Amino acid sequence: MISELKKLSKSTVILFIIILTILSLGILVPILSIIIFGAILGYYIRFIAKKIKPYVKNKTLSVFIGMILFAIPIILLLYFTFSQFILIVQSSFGSLQHAAAGNSTMNMTQLNEAVQNLGFPSNISQSIVTTIQSGLKQFISIIASSAIALLSSIPFLAAQILILIFSVFYFARDGDKVIQYVKDVIPAKDQDFYQQIFDSASDVLKSIIVGNAIPAAILGVLSGIIYYFLGYPYALLLGIISGIAMFIPIIGPWIVYGAIGLLSILTGNTVQGVLVIIFGWIIETTTDFYVRPRIAVQYSEIHPLVFLLGFIYGAVTLGIPGLFIGPLILGITYASYKIYRKEIVKSKQPSKT
Repeated sequence: MISELKKLSKSTVILFIIILTILSLGILVPILSIIIFGAILGYYIRFIAKKIKPYVKNKTLSVFIGMILFAIPIILLLYFTFSQFILIVQSSFGSLQHAAAGNSTMNMTQLNEAVQNLGFPSNISQSIVTTIQSGLKQFISIIASSAIALLSSIPFLAAQILILIFSVFYFARDGDKVIQYVKDVIPAKDQDFYQQIFDSASDVLKSIIVGNAIPAAILGVLSGIIYYFLGYPYALLLGIISGIAMFIPIIGPWIVYGAIGLLSILTGNTVQGVLVIIFGWIIETTTDFYVRPRIAVQYSEIHPLVFLLGFIYGAVTLGIPGLFIGPLILGITYASYKIYRKEIVKSKQPSKT
Protein backbone atom coordinates (compact mmCIF):
# COMPACT_ATOMS: atom_id res chain seq x y z
CA MET A 1 0.00 0.00 0.00
CA ILE A 2 2.78 2.43 0.97
CA SER A 3 4.72 1.60 -2.17
CA GLU A 4 1.64 2.40 -4.26
CA LEU A 5 1.26 5.76 -2.51
CA LYS A 6 4.85 6.62 -3.39
CA LYS A 7 3.99 6.22 -7.04
CA LEU A 8 1.38 8.99 -6.90
CA SER A 9 2.13 11.98 -9.12
CA LYS A 10 3.01 15.18 -7.34
CA SER A 11 0.42 17.01 -9.44
CA THR A 12 -2.27 14.70 -8.06
CA VAL A 13 -1.20 15.41 -4.49
CA ILE A 14 -1.21 19.15 -5.12
CA LEU A 15 -4.68 18.96 -6.67
CA PHE A 16 -5.94 16.98 -3.68
CA ILE A 17 -4.50 19.56 -1.24
CA ILE A 18 -6.04 22.42 -3.25
CA ILE A 19 -9.48 20.78 -3.13
CA LEU A 20 -9.23 20.27 0.63
CA THR A 21 -8.07 23.86 1.07
CA ILE A 22 -11.06 25.19 -0.90
CA LEU A 23 -13.46 23.07 1.16
CA SER A 24 -11.84 24.24 4.39
CA LEU A 25 -12.06 27.87 3.35
CA GLY A 26 -15.72 27.35 2.52
CA ILE A 27 -16.29 26.23 6.11
CA LEU A 28 -14.19 29.02 7.64
CA VAL A 29 -15.38 31.94 5.49
CA PRO A 30 -17.76 33.34 8.19
CA ILE A 31 -14.90 33.56 10.70
CA LEU A 32 -11.92 33.90 8.35
CA SER A 33 -11.50 37.60 9.10
CA ILE A 34 -11.54 36.83 12.85
CA ILE A 35 -8.81 34.19 12.42
CA ILE A 36 -6.64 36.55 10.35
CA PHE A 37 -7.25 39.28 12.92
CA GLY A 38 -6.19 36.84 15.63
CA ALA A 39 -2.99 36.09 13.71
CA ILE A 40 -2.21 39.81 13.46
CA LEU A 41 -2.84 40.39 17.17
CA GLY A 42 -0.80 37.27 17.88
CA TYR A 43 2.15 38.97 16.18
CA TYR A 44 1.98 41.82 18.71
CA ILE A 45 1.39 39.49 21.68
CA ARG A 46 4.40 37.47 20.56
CA PHE A 47 6.55 40.61 20.76
CA ILE A 48 5.38 41.25 24.34
CA ALA A 49 5.84 37.59 25.28
CA LYS A 50 9.48 37.67 24.12
CA LYS A 51 10.13 40.51 26.55
CA ILE A 52 8.51 38.55 29.39
CA LYS A 53 9.95 35.08 28.70
CA PRO A 54 13.39 35.68 30.33
CA TYR A 55 11.58 36.29 33.62
CA VAL A 56 9.03 33.43 33.56
CA LYS A 57 11.02 30.89 31.48
CA ASN A 58 7.83 29.23 30.22
CA LYS A 59 6.71 30.08 26.67
CA THR A 60 3.00 29.38 27.21
CA LEU A 61 2.90 31.38 30.43
CA SER A 62 4.71 34.32 28.83
CA VAL A 63 2.16 34.38 25.99
CA PHE A 64 -0.72 34.24 28.48
CA ILE A 65 0.73 37.13 30.53
CA GLY A 66 1.35 39.06 27.31
CA MET A 67 -2.32 38.71 26.34
CA ILE A 68 -3.39 39.99 29.77
CA LEU A 69 -1.06 42.99 29.61
CA PHE A 70 -2.30 43.78 26.09
CA ALA A 71 -5.97 43.54 27.13
CA ILE A 72 -5.90 45.41 30.47
CA PRO A 73 -5.60 49.00 29.14
CA ILE A 74 -8.23 48.32 26.44
CA ILE A 75 -10.71 46.87 28.95
CA LEU A 76 -10.16 49.71 31.44
CA LEU A 77 -10.59 52.34 28.72
CA LEU A 78 -13.79 50.78 27.43
CA TYR A 79 -15.18 50.27 30.93
CA PHE A 80 -14.57 53.89 31.94
CA THR A 81 -15.96 55.21 28.66
CA PHE A 82 -19.17 53.20 28.59
CA SER A 83 -19.90 53.56 32.30
CA GLN A 84 -19.61 57.35 32.07
CA PHE A 85 -21.61 57.39 28.85
CA ILE A 86 -24.45 55.43 30.46
CA LEU A 87 -24.53 57.83 33.41
CA ILE A 88 -24.74 60.82 31.07
CA VAL A 89 -27.53 59.24 29.01
CA GLN A 90 -29.50 58.37 32.14
CA SER A 91 -29.15 61.87 33.59
CA SER A 92 -30.14 63.52 30.29
CA PHE A 93 -32.88 61.23 28.99
CA GLY A 94 -33.87 59.04 31.89
CA SER A 95 -34.05 55.32 31.14
CA LEU A 96 -34.05 54.12 27.56
CA GLN A 97 -37.44 52.53 28.12
CA HIS A 98 -39.05 55.86 29.17
CA ALA A 99 -37.28 57.77 26.41
CA ALA A 100 -38.39 55.30 23.75
CA ALA A 101 -41.97 55.59 25.05
CA GLY A 102 -41.88 59.39 24.73
CA ASN A 103 -41.53 60.08 28.46
CA SER A 104 -38.00 61.46 28.32
CA THR A 105 -36.91 63.61 31.24
CA MET A 106 -34.86 65.82 28.94
CA ASN A 107 -35.71 69.52 29.41
CA MET A 108 -36.78 71.01 26.07
CA THR A 109 -37.11 74.63 27.31
CA GLN A 110 -33.76 75.75 25.86
CA LEU A 111 -34.59 74.10 22.56
CA ASN A 112 -37.97 75.87 22.36
CA GLU A 113 -36.36 79.25 23.10
CA ALA A 114 -33.57 78.69 20.56
CA VAL A 115 -36.02 77.83 17.78
CA GLN A 116 -38.27 80.78 18.62
CA ASN A 117 -35.26 83.14 18.51
CA LEU A 118 -34.71 82.19 14.87
CA GLY A 119 -37.59 84.50 13.95
CA PHE A 120 -39.92 81.99 12.31
CA PRO A 121 -43.71 82.27 12.72
CA SER A 122 -45.04 80.51 15.81
CA ASN A 123 -46.66 77.66 13.86
CA ILE A 124 -43.44 76.92 11.97
CA SER A 125 -41.36 77.15 15.18
CA GLN A 126 -43.71 74.72 16.92
CA SER A 127 -43.48 72.36 13.94
CA ILE A 128 -39.67 72.45 14.08
CA VAL A 129 -39.66 71.74 17.83
CA THR A 130 -42.13 68.89 17.38
CA THR A 131 -39.99 67.40 14.58
CA ILE A 132 -36.84 67.61 16.72
CA GLN A 133 -38.61 66.03 19.69
CA SER A 134 -39.93 63.25 17.48
CA GLY A 135 -36.44 62.71 16.05
CA LEU A 136 -34.93 62.46 19.53
CA LYS A 137 -37.56 59.94 20.59
CA GLN A 138 -36.95 57.86 17.46
CA PHE A 139 -33.18 58.06 18.03
CA ILE A 140 -33.52 56.77 21.59
CA SER A 141 -35.95 54.11 20.37
CA ILE A 142 -33.39 52.97 17.81
CA ILE A 143 -30.74 52.78 20.54
CA ALA A 144 -33.08 50.69 22.69
CA SER A 145 -33.91 48.32 19.83
CA SER A 146 -30.22 48.09 18.91
CA ALA A 147 -29.39 47.18 22.50
CA ILE A 148 -32.01 44.42 22.40
CA ALA A 149 -30.63 43.18 19.07
CA LEU A 150 -27.13 43.19 20.55
CA LEU A 151 -28.31 41.10 23.48
CA SER A 152 -29.93 38.61 21.10
CA SER A 153 -26.64 38.26 19.18
CA ILE A 154 -24.57 37.62 22.30
CA PRO A 155 -24.11 33.87 21.54
CA PHE A 156 -22.64 34.65 18.10
CA LEU A 157 -20.47 37.45 19.49
CA ALA A 158 -19.29 35.20 22.31
CA ALA A 159 -18.31 32.52 19.77
CA GLN A 160 -16.36 35.08 17.73
CA ILE A 161 -14.59 36.42 20.81
CA LEU A 162 -13.70 32.87 21.88
CA ILE A 163 -12.30 32.10 18.42
CA LEU A 164 -10.35 35.35 18.48
CA ILE A 165 -8.82 34.59 21.89
CA PHE A 166 -7.74 31.08 20.88
CA SER A 167 -6.43 32.34 17.53
CA VAL A 168 -4.37 35.03 19.25
CA PHE A 169 -2.97 32.56 21.77
CA TYR A 170 -1.96 29.83 19.34
CA PHE A 171 -0.57 32.17 16.70
CA ALA A 172 1.44 33.96 19.38
CA ARG A 173 2.77 30.69 20.76
CA ASP A 174 3.21 28.67 17.56
CA GLY A 175 3.59 31.39 14.94
CA ASP A 176 7.21 30.41 14.28
CA LYS A 177 6.06 26.90 13.31
CA VAL A 178 3.64 28.34 10.74
CA ILE A 179 6.38 30.48 9.24
CA GLN A 180 8.80 27.57 9.17
CA TYR A 181 6.21 25.37 7.41
CA VAL A 182 5.73 28.02 4.73
CA LYS A 183 9.49 28.30 4.26
CA ASP A 184 9.81 24.51 3.96
CA VAL A 185 7.30 24.24 1.09
CA ILE A 186 8.67 27.22 -0.87
CA PRO A 187 11.01 26.23 -3.73
CA ALA A 188 14.65 27.06 -3.07
CA LYS A 189 14.87 29.42 -6.05
CA ASP A 190 12.04 31.56 -4.62
CA GLN A 191 13.35 31.72 -1.05
CA ASP A 192 14.89 35.16 -1.43
CA PHE A 193 11.70 36.66 -2.86
CA TYR A 194 9.52 35.33 -0.08
CA GLN A 195 12.03 36.32 2.59
CA GLN A 196 11.68 39.91 1.41
CA ILE A 197 7.88 39.48 1.54
CA PHE A 198 8.11 38.23 5.16
CA ASP A 199 10.28 41.22 6.07
CA SER A 200 7.83 43.60 4.39
CA ALA A 201 4.89 41.97 6.19
CA SER A 202 6.65 42.46 9.52
CA ASP A 203 7.25 46.14 8.72
CA VAL A 204 3.61 46.58 7.66
CA LEU A 205 2.37 45.02 10.91
CA LYS A 206 4.51 47.43 12.92
CA SER A 207 3.16 50.31 10.86
CA ILE A 208 -0.45 49.18 11.37
CA ILE A 209 -0.42 49.31 15.17
CA VAL A 210 1.48 52.59 15.18
CA GLY A 211 -0.70 54.02 12.42
CA ASN A 212 -3.88 53.20 14.36
CA ALA A 213 -3.06 53.71 18.02
CA ILE A 214 -0.95 56.88 17.87
CA PRO A 215 -3.29 58.88 15.56
CA ALA A 216 -6.28 57.90 17.71
CA ALA A 217 -4.43 59.04 20.85
CA ILE A 218 -3.42 62.33 19.19
CA LEU A 219 -6.97 62.97 18.01
CA GLY A 220 -8.40 62.14 21.44
CA VAL A 221 -6.00 64.49 23.25
CA LEU A 222 -6.54 67.40 20.82
CA SER A 223 -10.31 66.87 20.89
CA GLY A 224 -10.34 66.85 24.69
CA ILE A 225 -8.42 70.14 24.73
CA ILE A 226 -10.91 71.71 22.29
CA TYR A 227 -13.89 70.49 24.35
CA TYR A 228 -12.34 71.92 27.51
CA PHE A 229 -11.62 75.38 26.11
CA LEU A 230 -15.04 75.57 24.45
CA GLY A 231 -16.65 74.93 27.83
CA TYR A 232 -18.13 71.47 27.31
CA PRO A 233 -18.69 69.30 30.39
CA TYR A 234 -17.09 65.85 30.50
CA ALA A 235 -14.26 67.06 28.22
CA LEU A 236 -12.03 64.10 29.16
CA LEU A 237 -14.75 61.57 28.42
CA LEU A 238 -15.65 63.27 25.14
CA GLY A 239 -11.97 63.22 24.15
CA ILE A 240 -11.74 59.48 24.84
CA ILE A 241 -14.92 58.81 22.86
CA SER A 242 -13.58 60.88 19.95
CA GLY A 243 -10.35 58.88 19.92
CA ILE A 244 -12.21 55.56 20.01
CA ALA A 245 -14.62 56.79 17.33
CA MET A 246 -11.68 57.13 14.95
CA PHE A 247 -11.85 53.35 14.53
CA ILE A 248 -15.43 53.57 13.21
CA PRO A 249 -15.43 53.17 9.41
CA ILE A 250 -16.19 56.28 7.30
CA ILE A 251 -18.01 58.21 10.10
CA GLY A 252 -15.14 58.25 12.56
CA PRO A 253 -15.07 61.01 15.19
CA TRP A 254 -17.74 62.95 13.28
CA ILE A 255 -20.30 60.94 15.20
CA VAL A 256 -19.08 62.98 18.21
CA TYR A 257 -18.25 66.33 16.60
CA GLY A 258 -21.47 66.44 14.60
CA ALA A 259 -23.76 65.42 17.45
CA ILE A 260 -22.21 67.87 19.93
CA GLY A 261 -22.07 70.70 17.42
CA LEU A 262 -25.68 70.32 16.27
CA LEU A 263 -26.95 70.00 19.85
CA SER A 264 -25.10 73.19 20.82
CA ILE A 265 -26.55 75.09 17.85
CA LEU A 266 -30.07 73.89 18.56
CA THR A 267 -29.83 74.91 22.22
CA GLY A 268 -28.74 78.44 21.35
CA ASN A 269 -24.93 78.06 21.64
CA THR A 270 -24.34 78.72 17.94
CA VAL A 271 -20.74 79.95 18.19
CA GLN A 272 -19.77 77.01 20.40
CA GLY A 273 -21.40 74.50 18.03
CA VAL A 274 -19.87 75.99 14.89
CA LEU A 275 -16.40 76.14 16.47
CA VAL A 276 -16.45 72.52 17.62
CA ILE A 277 -17.45 71.41 14.12
CA ILE A 278 -14.72 73.53 12.47
CA PHE A 279 -11.96 72.51 14.89
CA GLY A 280 -13.17 68.91 14.75
CA TRP A 281 -12.88 68.95 10.97
CA ILE A 282 -9.34 70.37 11.19
CA ILE A 283 -8.24 67.79 13.77
CA GLU A 284 -9.85 64.82 12.01
CA THR A 285 -8.57 65.78 8.54
CA THR A 286 -5.03 66.44 9.75
CA THR A 287 -4.88 63.24 11.78
CA ASP A 288 -6.47 60.95 9.19
CA PHE A 289 -4.86 62.24 6.01
CA TYR A 290 -1.48 63.46 7.24
CA VAL A 291 -0.43 62.12 10.65
CA ARG A 292 -1.65 58.53 10.16
CA PRO A 293 0.00 57.84 6.76
CA ARG A 294 3.16 59.71 7.75
CA ILE A 295 3.62 57.71 10.96
CA ALA A 296 2.77 54.42 9.25
CA VAL A 297 5.41 54.78 6.52
CA GLN A 298 8.14 55.40 9.10
CA TYR A 299 8.30 51.63 9.60
CA SER A 300 8.05 50.51 5.98
CA GLU A 301 8.53 51.68 2.42
CA ILE A 302 4.86 51.27 1.56
CA HIS A 303 3.29 54.30 -0.12
CA PRO A 304 1.02 56.35 2.20
CA LEU A 305 -1.91 56.02 -0.23
CA VAL A 306 -1.78 52.23 0.11
CA PHE A 307 -2.08 52.50 3.90
CA LEU A 308 -4.84 55.08 3.65
CA LEU A 309 -6.92 52.91 1.30
CA GLY A 310 -6.26 49.86 3.47
CA PHE A 311 -7.34 51.61 6.67
CA ILE A 312 -10.52 53.12 5.24
CA TYR A 313 -11.87 50.45 2.91
CA GLY A 314 -10.53 47.55 4.94
CA ALA A 315 -12.72 48.78 7.79
CA VAL A 316 -15.67 49.28 5.43
CA THR A 317 -15.53 45.71 4.11
CA LEU A 318 -14.45 43.84 7.26
CA GLY A 319 -15.31 46.13 10.18
CA ILE A 320 -12.81 46.60 13.01
CA PRO A 321 -10.58 43.66 11.89
CA GLY A 322 -10.33 45.38 8.50
CA LEU A 323 -8.35 48.22 10.12
CA PHE A 324 -5.53 45.67 10.42
CA ILE A 325 -6.28 43.21 7.61
CA GLY A 326 -6.81 45.85 4.91
CA PRO A 327 -3.44 47.61 5.25
CA LEU A 328 -1.68 44.24 5.65
CA ILE A 329 -3.08 42.77 2.42
CA LEU A 330 -2.60 45.94 0.38
CA GLY A 331 0.85 46.48 1.89
CA ILE A 332 2.04 42.95 1.07
CA THR A 333 0.57 43.23 -2.44
CA TYR A 334 2.37 46.54 -2.98
CA ALA A 335 5.64 45.06 -1.66
CA SER A 336 5.24 41.99 -3.92
CA TYR A 337 4.92 44.11 -7.06
CA LYS A 338 7.80 46.31 -5.95
CA ILE A 339 10.13 43.37 -5.26
CA TYR A 340 9.10 41.63 -8.49
CA ARG A 341 9.74 44.80 -10.50
CA LYS A 342 13.17 45.16 -8.87
CA GLU A 343 14.08 41.60 -9.86
CA ILE A 344 12.89 42.15 -13.45
CA VAL A 345 14.88 45.39 -13.77
CA LYS A 346 17.90 43.67 -12.27
CA SER A 347 17.67 40.79 -14.74
CA LYS A 348 17.56 43.21 -17.70
CA GLN A 349 20.72 45.04 -16.69
CA PRO A 350 23.81 43.95 -18.65
CA SER A 351 26.24 41.90 -16.60
CA LYS A 352 29.56 43.53 -15.78
CA THR A 353 32.68 41.83 -17.03
